[in-house]
Amino acid sequence: MSNDTPETRDKSGRFLSRAAEKAHDLHTVSDEGVHPMAKILFGWTEAKNIGAIMFWGLGILGAFLIVLDVFVHRHDYFTFANSTGFYGLYGFACFAFVVLMGWPLGNLLRRSENYYGDAGGPPADVDPDRPMPPENAHPTYEGDD
Repeated sequence: MSNDTPETRDKSGRFLSRAAEKAHDLHTVSDEGVHPMAKILFGWTEAKNIGAIMFWGLGILGAFLIVLDVFVHRHDYFTFANSTGFYGLYGFACFAFVVLMGWPLGNLLRRSENYYGDAGGPPADVDPDRPMPPENAHPTYEGDD
C-alpha cells in the first residue's frame, strides 16, 4: 500500500498528510476571524453582483407566480379574492404594515437613554452619605446565638 500524498510537517513538527491538514483546516478559524464552515455555507454571498442577481431572480419568480395565478381557478367566498395577484399583494401589504408598525411600537416601548441613571455616578435613589454595612455582616434572626 502506498500513500500518494507527500508527507509534510505541521508547525509542531509532526508528519501530516494533506487529508489530515484539510480536516484540521475545517475546524480552525482563519486569520480573518471567519469560521471555515461559515465560508462553505455563506461564501456565495461575497460573489460580485449577488445582490442584483437575487433581486432580479426574486422579481422574475414573483412575476412567474402572478402569471401562473391567471391559470389557477379558485373558489373563494369573496369575489375580490379571485383577482389576479390578490394574495401576493395582500401578503406584501400585511408585511409592510407589520414593518411600519415597528417604528411607533418602538417609540412606545423604548426607554430613555438615562433610564438607569448616569453611568458615572451612584443611582439617584441611593443616599451617598449613608454608611455601607460591612461585607462580612449578615442579618440576625430570632434564635441565633
